[in-house]
Amino acid sequence: MIRKDDVVIVGGGVMGASAAYWLSRMGRQVTVIEQGEVPNRLSASGDQLRIFRLSYGKDAFYTEMAAQSLPLWRELVQQGSDKFFIQNGFLDLATQAHGYEEASLKVLKEHKIPAVVLDKDDLKRHYPMLNSRAFRFGLLHKDGGMLWATRAVSSIMGLAQRKGVKVRAHVKVTSLVQAKGSIQALKDSSGKVWEAESFLFAPGAWTPELLKSYRLPLKVTRQQQMYLRPPFNRGRYREEHFPPFSIAHAGFYGFPMHIHGFMKIGEFRKGAPGKPGDVPDREITPAFERKCRVFLKRYIPELANFTEFEGHVCYYASTKDQDFILDRLPGTANAFVMAGFSGHGFKFAPLVGQAMAQLIVGGKSELNLHRFRLSRF
Repeated sequence: MIRKDDVVIVGGGVMGASAAYWLSRMGRQVTVIEQGEVPNRLSASGDQLRIFRLSYGKDAFYTEMAAQSLPLWRELVQQGSDKFFIQNGFLDLATQAHGYEEASLKVLKEHKIPAVVLDKDDLKRHYPMLNSRAFRFGLLHKDGGMLWATRAVSSIMGLAQRKGVKVRAHVKVTSLVQAKGSIQALKDSSGKVWEAESFLFAPGAWTPELLKSYRLPLKVTRQQQMYLRPPFNRGRYREEHFPPFSIAHAGFYGFPMHIHGFMKIGEFRKGAPGKPGDVPDREITPAFERKCRVFLKRYIPELANFTEFEGHVCYYASTKDQDFILDRLPGTANAFVMAGFSGHGFKFAPLVGQAMAQLIVGGKSELNLHRFRLSRF
């Protein structure tokens, strides 16, 4: 008997995997199509670590979403064999008195999320590697932490496969077969046709190209990141001593040591326009290296003279307002899109996957998706 899928998902990153998992729990037959490996190294899910934080400045909606995502992450870890979620806290470092971090503290308190304010002396005592004079205070919430990104994708997809989801790697969708206000099928580069009752598109940075006829308001940027080995005092940077951190005013974030004694430093701000594969995935510019050294010299001085490092490039697809797109594709009855996550969406994956599964199966979700509708543009 030929299997007729209920849903075909295009994109095998964390969002596609999460949606597949929830759809399979709802009894749907699902196939996931991915043009690369699963996980795909060039995707926004393809790096080593992603931050899990509940602090979002004054934006209480995202704090609430993170709080709702937390038990779902824990459930996924319990079901699988990989402990890919490390809750070692998250540290926001404030350089000014009445900024993002103060607003975050207010929202965390309102939502009864435990958080501790660290003054300069506290920072100096707990984190001696920091230039405590550069900060007004630190905000530590212990529910935060870090997610091993590629391991999370593999684990979630594995759980989905155990429930019957089929995964097809190295399949590149090249066109949509449309008729009568719906998508009838997809065609791949080999000419094969993929049919289903419904289609969900979650191809990350490849979304604008694949869905170009819909002119989705997404901008793809090339994001440079650096992995460096602390020159000395390496024990200070172990995950049990040093949580992932953010210095919002400076636009940088970082992680403790995690891969062969290396720690990751990245920039929140969007990079130059680009598309996956336009440069080697380890090619960072000398200008970015200098920028990292200037940042470290100011805030974590003992790291600034690092000698051992390597780069990594991934690609973000973002909207102008930095909110996601979670909606039905315009003019289609059976096609849906989840996009625009790059930079901060990973932490919400199980919640967003659940919401899209509910939207596809029942026409609405428990999560209020009004903020993420396409019509806002």
